[in-house]
Amino acid sequence: MRSELHRNQVTDAQTVYDNLRDAAYHEAGHVLVARFLGLTVKKVEVKEDGSGRAEINSAERLPLVDQIAVCVAGIEAQELFNCPMHQHAALGDYLKIRELITGLTDAESYEYRQAGYLRALEILKSRLPEIEELAHQLFTQRRVELPNGLAGTGFAEATCQT
Repeated sequence: MRSELHRNQVTDAQTVYDNLRDAAYHEAGHVLVARFLGLTVKKVEVKEDGSGRAEINSAERLPLVDQIAVCVAGIEAQELFNCPMHQHAALGDYLKIRELITGLTDAESYEYRQAGYLRALEILKSRLPEIEELAHQLFTQRRVELPNGLAGTGFAEATCQT
């Protein structure tokens, strides 16, 4: 029944809880992989409808595999922490990947996408406690701002705002 519920129809406390939890882990995945790869993250936020957004600087300087890893990190984090995705989850991520692989052959596209998923998974598995920490901050505070757009890992410097 839950899978049939459209995320924009926030109807009860359990749905809000599930939406926030799912989005928190998704966005935490993006942030952790981006920071691991040296990208600057200024803020990240989640909403009760299950949407979220991380303000990450451009990954254009990264190899294609790493750019794809940043895109799929949210999806992989949700899988790692058993957070189901609704039908529209990660649509923006998939569209970005599609844009990145434009011009590649089907075989090249497949190879890069698979390598990107594996890269994201490798990074995420090595950072499970940090993902949980950031997801918890996002879940409880809805928004985390990183002073001066910090790069690297570790969230001790993060400030939470409601």
